[in-house]
Amino acid sequence: MAPAFAQGTDGPLRRRELYYFALFRCLEAALLALWVFSPYAPTPNPVNLETLQVLSGAYLFSAALLLVWDRLNPHPGQLIAGLGVDMAVFAVLAWLLQSGFQSAALMMLVNMAAAGLLLSQRRSSALTLLGIGLLFGHYLMARLRGEGDADVVQTLMFAASYAATVLFCQMLASQAQLSQALAETRGLQLAEMAQMNEQIIKCMRSGVILLDRHHRVLLSNEAAGQLSRQSLLRGQALREYSEVLDKRLVHWRKHPEQRPEALSLYEGGPVVIPRFVSVTLNELNYLVFLEDSRIFSGRADELQLANLGRLSASIAHEIRNPLAAISYAQQLLAESGTVNESDRRMLDIIGSQSKRLNGIIENILALARRQTASPQTLEIGGFLANLVEEHLSTHPDDRTLLHLIPTPAPVFALFDRSHLHQIVTVLLTNALVYGHAPHVPAEVRIGVRMDGRIPVIDISDRGPGIPPDQREQLFTPFHTTSEHGTGLGLYIAKQLAGANQALLRYEPVLGGGTRFSLRLSDGQALLSDQL
Repeated sequence: MAPAFAQGTDGPLRRRELYYFALFRCLEAALLALWVFSPYAPTPNPVNLETLQVLSGAYLFSAALLLVWDRLNPHPGQLIAGLGVDMAVFAVLAWLLQSGFQSAALMMLVNMAAAGLLLSQRRSSALTLLGIGLLFGHYLMARLRGEGDADVVQTLMFAASYAATVLFCQMLASQAQLSQALAETRGLQLAEMAQMNEQIIKCMRSGVILLDRHHRVLLSNEAAGQLSRQSLLRGQALREYSEVLDKRLVHWRKHPEQRPEALSLYEGGPVVIPRFVSVTLNELNYLVFLEDSRIFSGRADELQLANLGRLSASIAHEIRNPLAAISYAQQLLAESGTVNESDRRMLDIIGSQSKRLNGIIENILALARRQTASPQTLEIGGFLANLVEEHLSTHPDDRTLLHLIPTPAPVFALFDRSHLHQIVTVLLTNALVYGHAPHVPAEVRIGVRMDGRIPVIDISDRGPGIPPDQREQLFTPFHTTSEHGTGLGLYIAKQLAGANQALLRYEPVLGGGTRFSLRLSDGQALLSDQL
């Protein structure tokens, strides 16, 4: 019997226990009625016999009424009322019976045990003392009547049996109560853990699908749906989600030592690397992990960049000094008047390639430094004007190609000055070099605007734009479509923007052209991170 119900709480188990106890009371009343109406009934005197018969009938009727009450409207008060009726009948039997009382006392032992299990310790102890008192009351009345069967040893044994039985049931109920409380606590912990695990699975970047032994979906996360562009429903067959993936699972079950091959879940979708794991819960289940190959590519790029950063210092010492000597020798030869025209063209090639190699070294060193941002308040319009003038001082021919759009009011933002200078320089250089059609001069516009409270720097050109198949890899390191590029400029600009909580993105322009927008971060958020 459940421990918590000794404190009067309600529940399905409580109702079942009360129902069985009410059935047992009906059995007791039926046996009592059968006894007093049978030829073996006690024969104290006609008046007492009639009283016993009336008592047994009333007890049977009360037991049946309590059983109906339990079935129609279970209530904790039913237990108290039932035990009260039992004790009342027991008291009358102790008064009326001169012989045969031991049978009633023995049957009452079960009611005492039920009280010890179902009632609180205080109530069950009080009921036990009342029962023991009735035993001794019957003994005293038997002695006063001069009955020869009054036995004090038998009365003491019944009293000890009542006390020991109720005490044992109380201990059993207390232990069961502790066990149930522990089970409920563990159940809540397991439910919370299951909910947390389900939430973690849903937030994982890798697709996760839990299947039963028949390859039907039991659980899946959002990443699995995103990788296939279709939702998974509980009970759905895996072959309906991806027939190829289902075949890979069947093949893996036959050959678990072989690594499954990569696949694409829809035409033009990312390459997915599946992994299968068998899990034995209540029955054999299968876990399917879907890893986006782009994540592995990104990790490989990060590892490549980390190795490149460790080598950057030695590269600078080993290459920059000889490169400086080559550049200086090229300049001296170019200034010599004895160099013919064909040799001068060779010197120009040496000079341009030396500059390109120096640019590669500068990009690699900038990538290896990875300095944290030191934001300061900048007036963006004035900053862009100074940067444009600085560029025109070394490239005066670009004056007709650059158009700085003035701002009607000063725009302030928090940004690392050197980082912003490097980002805008990369975007400006790319626009001047690649942002125009062949044999057509470039036209680059630089301006700043407000998107709500957020400053945005726009650098646009009127070139042919970037093909759609190249846009996803635009900020990928070492990706370039030019034989003279390194593929690091836009990647470094993207990283520097992220270090300042800014967003650099590409935006196609209607009618042709390219626009890069640098969306600056909220100044208060950046300051709080720095603090």
